Amino acid sequence: MMEINLLKYNRHWEKGYFYPYKKKRFLFSSLLKNINNRFIVELTGLRRVGKSTLLFQLINYLLEEKHINCFKILYFTFDEETLSLDDLFSLYSTQAQIDFKNEKIYVFLDEVQKLPNFQNQIKVYYDLYPNIKFFISGSTSLFIKKKTQESLAGRTLSFNLNPLTFNEYLYFKEKEEMLKKPLVFEKELEKEIKTFLTSQFIESINFKDDLEKKEYFVSIVKKIIFEDMTKVFSFDYPEIAYSIVKLLAQYPGALINLINLSKDLKISNKTLSLYFDYLTQAFLIKKFYNFSKNIVSVEKRLKKYYLSSTSFSYSLIDFQRPELLFENYFASILNTNYFWQDQYKNEVDFVVVKNENIVPYEIKYKKVIGLEDTKNLLLFLEKYKLFKGCVCYLGKDKKTINIKAKKIELLPFYYF
Repeated sequence: MMEINLLKYNRHWEKGYFYPYKKKRFLFSSLLKNINNRFIVELTGLRRVGKSTLLFQLINYLLEEKHINCFKILYFTFDEETLSLDDLFSLYSTQAQIDFKNEKIYVFLDEVQKLPNFQNQIKVYYDLYPNIKFFISGSTSLFIKKKTQESLAGRTLSFNLNPLTFNEYLYFKEKEEMLKKPLVFEKELEKEIKTFLTSQFIESINFKDDLEKKEYFVSIVKKIIFEDMTKVFSFDYPEIAYSIVKLLAQYPGALINLINLSKDLKISNKTLSLYFDYLTQAFLIKKFYNFSKNIVSVEKRLKKYYLSSTSFSYSLIDFQRPELLFENYFASILNTNYFWQDQYKNEVDFVVVKNENIVPYEIKYKKVIGLEDTKNLLLFLEKYKLFKGCVCYLGKDKKTINIKAKKIELLPFYYF
């Protein structure tokens, strides 16, 4: 068994120590609601998006608010070292002198996807020791989801941590008061949205040098592809995956013909499709289907792809098109995987489907919305016999306009 000093990973075992992270992501409150139940809390998201910080903040809460004995809280990351849960709990029992089999303890396992067969290892301890509360985090969504569904079905609650929203960005910059009086701070909000689109990660908010910021995001992308993905998935050419990401940075939201692209990249269509799937699972890209009420038709049509963060797009290309970054942002925050395009190339940017409710969204990087900007929304509403559509824009007013018996909501970018 590897001899590891667990104090290295558990600074909170030091007397009076608390992790120095005061400001919290908005997801924190949702995690907090599940801190006492039996479910395994599963947190997924991109590298550097703040998963570990959220875990440390939960540990702070247990120490400060619940007054839990610091040694009854175990944190370990598999990012650097890998050992089995049996070995980890054995070390923990010896070093912390805690009877984990009988005492209530809280266990935080970070980057758990790097632990081989993690799902079955956790299942054994979850089933045999109901006194253990597990929190697990990882950086590849479907990999973890698939594994937890296989062996941990009914035992997990899943949460995904995305890059910052604009509201969170203002909160971390201590400028959230702007949102309470958007008409007063109109020009400042316009300036901040432009900066935000290049700074969707907390660490990048205060970067002054543009080159430094770009290098930061490029390094994240490369680590995900050349380090993380190669450990989790079996594929031979990570440089092709990187080429795909750079292509999507240059053409966010473009319709992708995998057959044509596979010829350009000189790989098989099947292999290319697999690479797109891996990149989706690793949170680097997001796939959108052409909306139809016919499920078979949806699968057959060409798909659109966006990078999961506007900051990646900004960092991987030399020229900037803010209107595309603006659209990419809404691709990342709207809870949908659909757009719409008809046979005549009329297109709606996004279609949000929730239960039986279908709402089309157009994204406009402009302050004033005219009738021409609503044309495709009206076509969609007419085709599917719907009555409400939305336009997200750079304007300052949230209002509703009625056109041809249809209701069009104009939503300022800060509304979300």
